Amino acid sequence: MRPTSSIFLHSSILPLTRTFPLANVVPRPPRPSLHCVHPRPTSWYSSMVSPNHRPTGETRTKTIVVLGSAYGGSRAAKILSESLPAGWRLVVIDRNTHFNHVYAFPRYTVLSKHAAKGYVPRDHTFDLSTESAKREALIESTSSTPSSSSSADPEPTGLPTPPLTPSASNDNLKRSKRPSRREFIHASVVKLDQHSVTITRPGPYKAPAEDGTAITGPSGHFEGPEETIEFDYCLYALGAALPDPTNPWSEHPNIPLEVVHDHTEHGLGSKRWGIKWMEQRAENLKKAQRIVIVGAGALGIQFASDLKDVYPEKQVTLLHSRTRLMPIYPQEMHDEIMKGLNKLGVNVVLGERVVEWPDSPERLDGRIKKVVTDKGSEFEADLVLPCTGQKPHSQYMEQLCPDAISPSSKRIRVLPTLQVSSDPNTERHTLERLANLSISSSPSPSSSRSTSPSSSPIESHGDLSHIFAIGDCADTGAIQAGHTAYWMGEVAARNILRLIDREEGRKNEELEVYKYGKPAIKVTLGLVDAVISNAEGTVPNSEGQEDMSSRLIWDSHGAGHLPDDA
Repeated sequence: MRPTSSIFLHSSILPLTRTFPLANVVPRPPRPSLHCVHPRPTSWYSSMVSPNHRPTGETRTKTIVVLGSAYGGSRAAKILSESLPAGWRLVVIDRNTHFNHVYAFPRYTVLSKHAAKGYVPRDHTFDLSTESAKREALIESTSSTPSSSSSADPEPTGLPTPPLTPSASNDNLKRSKRPSRREFIHASVVKLDQHSVTITRPGPYKAPAEDGTAITGPSGHFEGPEETIEFDYCLYALGAALPDPTNPWSEHPNIPLEVVHDHTEHGLGSKRWGIKWMEQRAENLKKAQRIVIVGAGALGIQFASDLKDVYPEKQVTLLHSRTRLMPIYPQEMHDEIMKGLNKLGVNVVLGERVVEWPDSPERLDGRIKKVVTDKGSEFEADLVLPCTGQKPHSQYMEQLCPDAISPSSKRIRVLPTLQVSSDPNTERHTLERLANLSISSSPSPSSSRSTSPSSSPIESHGDLSHIFAIGDCADTGAIQAGHTAYWMGEVAARNILRLIDREEGRKNEELEVYKYGKPAIKVTLGLVDAVISNAEGTVPNSEGQEDMSSRLIWDSHGAGHLPDDA
C-alpha cells in the first residue's frame, strides 16, 4: 500500500469542506465472523430500485446511523440533517468529541502551540439553515396530529416525530425535554449487524473530591456498558488509522493520569487529550537531534520539511522505497518537492526499503535507534518516525460480511452508488459500465453471465443495500483524501434520502453514481512553501501560514465564532 501521499489537500484547491480524511473507530479484538446473508438472487439494478430490507412496523420512528464524523461522515450528516424526513431520526457516532482536522496534525505535532485549532467543537453540528428550520418547525407542529394526507404528500405527518437536537445557541430548545431527532454520540463501535450497531461510551470512574465525597466522571477508556442502536440505513464512514506519528490514538494504553482523572473532560477522544498528546510529541521532536523519517508520502515530506524549517540545526533523513516521490502525480511534482527538501537541507534517500526496525522507534529514551535498508545502508537516530501508510477501519464490516472486503485493499467493496457489495466481482473497474445503466431498464444480457449471485458484477451483494460506505475505508478507486470523502458523503446522503422518498411514495429518482476526478493535492514544504498539483497542472506556492489557516474550517462547522479552546 502506498504511503499516505494523498491525505493532505488544502483549501486553496477546493472548497475547504472538501479537503481531508480521517479515522473514527477504536480498534477492538476480532469477533467471530458472521456470514453474509443472500436471501434471494437479485441484481444490483433491482436492489437499487427497491431495497426490501427493513423490519415491519411502519409507525415507529425510523433511524439513519452515521458511523464516523470526519470529512465525509460530517458532510453526509449535514445533508441528512437538513433534509431529514418526518418520522425519521439521525444518529451520528464518533469516538472523538471534536471534529479532528487531521490535515494540520503533522504541523501541530511540531508546533503544538496551535494544536487547539485542530479540534473543532461539534456544538453546532446540527444547526439548520433558515429554510430547513422552517420545515423542521412544520414537522414538529404536525407530528402529534393524525394525518389525513396520502402517502404521496411531500411530508407525511402521521408518524410520531420528536424534535431536533437542541442547538447550543438556542436556549428555548435547550430547555426542551422531548426526544431528539438528531443526536451525536461520543462512543466506540463494538459490533455491526445488518440492522443494528453496538457501541460503548467512555466508562465511569470514581475519585475522591476535596470534601471527601466521590466524584464520578468519564474514565477516558471506552469501558461503559454496551448499547445497541437499531437502524434502517447506515453510513459507514470510519476511515483509516493514521500513521502513529500523527495519531493521538496510537498510544492510548498509556494515557497520562492527569488527563484521565479529570471529571471535567473525557480522556481518549477529547480535545484536551489530543492537545496533551501533541504537546508531548512536540517536546520529544524538539529534544531529538537526529530524526529518521521512513516513508516519503505527503505525511513524511511534511514532517521532514517542517522539522528542518523550525529546527534547521537538526539532522533529518527521509527514506523512501521508491525512486520517485508522489508517482501518481506529474514528474514536476517530484522535481518541486526535491527542490524544496534540498533547499531546507533534508537528507533524502530514495530507492531503499527499510528491512530492520529498532524497538520502540518513536520513544525518546536516550538509546540510539538504527534502521537498515535492503541495500545494506544503516541510519542511526534518536527518533524514527514511520510514515508508511494507513490501515482501513473496515473490521466491523468484515465481521458482518467477510465477502464485502476486498482482499487486495482491505477496504469495503461498494457499488457505484456507494452501497456496500459482497460480490467479489463488484469492483471499482465496473464503474463506467454500470453508470450507463438506466433506472428504467433492465440489465442487458451481455452484462450478466449467470444467475449466480457471485458470478456477475451486477448480481446480488446480499441484503446490504441499506448500508453505504465512504471515505478511506471504501474501495472506490479514489485517492484517500478528505475532499474525495466529502464528495462521497454527499452522494451517499442523497442516495439514502432518495431511497426513503421512493419507499414512502414521494419520488422515484434514480440513485446517483459516484465518480472521482483526477488526483489533487497540496504538499507543504516547510512553514510557508508548498507545491500544488491538480487537473490544471503543478505549481509552487509560497502563501502558507504557520497554523495552516485551520480556523477557516471552523466556519464550515458553524463554530467560527467560538474561541480556540472551545
